[in-house]
Amino acid sequence: MKKLMMILLSAALAFSCGDMIEIPDVTDETPETPGTNPGGETPAFDGKITFSATFEALSDGTQPSWAGGDNILLYDGFTAQTLTNTADFGTLAKFPATVNKEAKAYLAVAPAAEGLNLEGTTVSFTLPAARTLDYDATLYSVAKSTGNQLFFRPLMSMVSYTVNVEGATKVVFKTVGGEKIAGEVSIDYAEDTPVVAAVSDQVEITGNFEKGKLYSFAVPAGDISGYTAIVYVGEAEKAHITGEAVELAAGLGAQLPAFTSDIPTYQIVALQLWGGTGPEYKCTKVYDILKKPGCFNNEDGRGIEALLDNYYLLKEDGTFINYAGEDGRNWWFVYSGEQNPANHKDVDLRAMYDLLPLSEGKWFTEDGQNITFTKADGTVTSAKLAPAGTYTMENTNPELAVTTTHLSLVFDIKGGKDNWDFPWQDYGVIACHPRRLFIELEKMPDGFVVPEASKTFDADFEYIPPVDFDWESLEGSWNVYGGNDSPFGIFVLGGSGDDPAFVSPIEKSWDWNDSIWKESDNGFVIHLTGLNGTVISGTTNWWSGNDGAFWDYVWKGTGESLAQYYDKIPKGEKSFTLDVATLKMTLGNGNEARFLTPGVQEFVYGKTITIPDGCFGLAFHNMDPIAATSQRWTDVDRFVNAPLEYVIIFEK
Repeated sequence: MKKLMMILLSAALAFSCGDMIEIPDVTDETPETPGTNPGGETPAFDGKITFSATFEALSDGTQPSWAGGDNILLYDGFTAQTLTNTADFGTLAKFPATVNKEAKAYLAVAPAAEGLNLEGTTVSFTLPAARTLDYDATLYSVAKSTGNQLFFRPLMSMVSYTVNVEGATKVVFKTVGGEKIAGEVSIDYAEDTPVVAAVSDQVEITGNFEKGKLYSFAVPAGDISGYTAIVYVGEAEKAHITGEAVELAAGLGAQLPAFTSDIPTYQIVALQLWGGTGPEYKCTKVYDILKKPGCFNNEDGRGIEALLDNYYLLKEDGTFINYAGEDGRNWWFVYSGEQNPANHKDVDLRAMYDLLPLSEGKWFTEDGQNITFTKADGTVTSAKLAPAGTYTMENTNPELAVTTTHLSLVFDIKGGKDNWDFPWQDYGVIACHPRRLFIELEKMPDGFVVPEASKTFDADFEYIPPVDFDWESLEGSWNVYGGNDSPFGIFVLGGSGDDPAFVSPIEKSWDWNDSIWKESDNGFVIHLTGLNGTVISGTTNWWSGNDGAFWDYVWKGTGESLAQYYDKIPKGEKSFTLDVATLKMTLGNGNEARFLTPGVQEFVYGKTITIPDGCFGLAFHNMDPIAATSQRWTDVDRFVNAPLEYVIIFEK
């Protein structure tokens, strides 16, 4: 019988799912078959018949053989009986039988093993739902015929798999759609298409699994709409695999992807922020900004609550994945203008809060305490891994602490500034000087798999702040704001170190020769010629005004020209473009300017300048901040050493 089992398993690999579904009726036309006797009258059939049995040839062309003494179970339409092969190994199997004289068709199952039942046209047997790793299921095959030739084809499928989890002790395989694959199995062959019934939708296999080794288990052939496979080490779930629809073909079976350990997956449950002005003066606060959704612009669903359905994966190969969840949205880090007491405008906080890769990136930790993230553009951010606990914020009076209940990524936020106008308000804490952010992460249970609907990305969004400016009003003639009288329309944000200031060169006229007075009456004529997307095109004409002269930009103390800092607008009529999305203006001489709309405009170190209503400004960036010099806070420092920005304000 063991030899027969091996032969049946080999034969099983030759048949497809179609073979299982369509079992042909085969009519024998040999003299042994009851029928017309060509030599005379038809003799009465006495019920004695010898069945020949074979398997179809395998896909490699070989022909499996039966062993002498192998048994099959045969149903003749009236009763079932066990038949024994009387032929030798390697020859055509012969199963002598006595059947009912009225028999018209036969159903046979091989082998006739213990536990197999054949009642009428229904084959029934047991495939335990709970099995040990060494359980060896009997692989049944079936034949259906109207004569004495039996062609056996498999009725079961072998599911093959590997377990890539160290120390695995149990695997539970379960169908997603509830298809029955184990327990008491019955298959009805009354019609051409067999009907399979079982009682269990899962198979549980226990034992000591060898990592990477190929295993298999038997189930009735058929299709399933999907599956889950849970791998246990002891009582702990260590892997949870979800698979799509699988064709469990008769004999051929299915090779499943390896059951691999889970990728650590997290969700954000809290964003504990310490921030504000003057910690030594009791001005800083600690709170969970996830609980302050009203502080943030939620346009297009990208408020801070967009983070609640995100999933974060830290893969073993160093890949970091940020899935945006079912809403397909990330937080775009915008403080709402409705909550901004300074100027009631949105504040883009991305430079301070955009700390994790927004789609895919890299992560690395060498000591398990410090971790770095590398975004797609190469930007690197660093955090500390902090277990749940209480952490004291330094130099606070009275002492402040952040208490977390989950593992946290702790980022020290850069770029904030003190704002003594709003030290206790949310605006001062969140938007002005956020200091330290604890991103609390809850690990998903062992075996968790991110749902397909949540595997979205939202990395390329761009926040474009609303601009309160009538772009059509650019057409026409503009003058330098204020002329030669205060509050002036020409300014320099200058000074080394971290405390530059806005100073007007006109107000400091003694630092220049008399040509300084020539600039303030200059005219600026703008003509619009086209609009392509967000880009306005046209021409500018920077002319000398009624005095007929321009400032020569000469520093009086040394006689040197500072034209590289202040001669920014091309004289005469030149073309220009202005991107209203980025507020970048490109002039005809190649110089670029930041277009300043009415309201408070912010620069480095939080320095601001106000553009009056009905006006606009052009800010030309000269240099980034430099270290403090010995001439700090002097005119030469502001205008010559470190003239960071040159700003001209225009009025119509």
